[in-house]
Amino acid sequence: MLEICEIFSSIQGEGWRQGIPAIFIRFSNCNLKCEFCDTPQAFTKKLVMTEENIVQTVKKMSQKYPGIVNVVITGGEPYLQDFSKLAVMLKRERFFVSVETNGTIWRKIPVDWICVSPKLQAEKFIKKGYDARFSRIASEFKYVITRKSDIAFVDKNISQVVILQPVNNNLKIGRMIYNEMKKIGMPNWFLRFQQHKLLKIK
Repeated sequence: MLEICEIFSSIQGEGWRQGIPAIFIRFSNCNLKCEFCDTPQAFTKKLVMTEENIVQTVKKMSQKYPGIVNVVITGGEPYLQDFSKLAVMLKRERFFVSVETNGTIWRKIPVDWICVSPKLQAEKFIKKGYDARFSRIASEFKYVITRKSDIAFVDKNISQVVILQPVNNNLKIGRMIYNEMKKIGMPNWFLRFQQHKLLKIK
């Protein structure tokens, strides 16, 4: 049994795989409360579902939209719950399973793509804001940038792709990120905006 906020179809609006149609499974609850959180419903909406019911819901959506083969598990914070069984079941149905996590909770779960999005708030209790074990298995890292000082929080030892995302698609912050990237010159850093918000879709 898992606590789910909502299941819906959209495009992957953030990160390296942005622009790909996907079915999103949003988990309830989070262990952080970031000032810029854009999914407050994860704290208030909760539906308890079996893994079987979740998979059936996803399959039904994918039949309506046969071009969707990607499933994104997000939150809230998905790793608050053990979704290993769900991941295995979805992969068995030939879905490409991605997850987005703040990286503070470690679980070894068999997914196809892991986006770790460290938050400055977490640095109070975990070094660099994320569990170091994710550095070996993460597919990408994504940092939400709210001000110039946030750039110093970005872990420069990460070898994977690092997405720098201006909060709320703020153009002024986006230009600041661009200028900082020119100075710092990290070859694996990329500036990306949230496509779903630009398109005004969920």
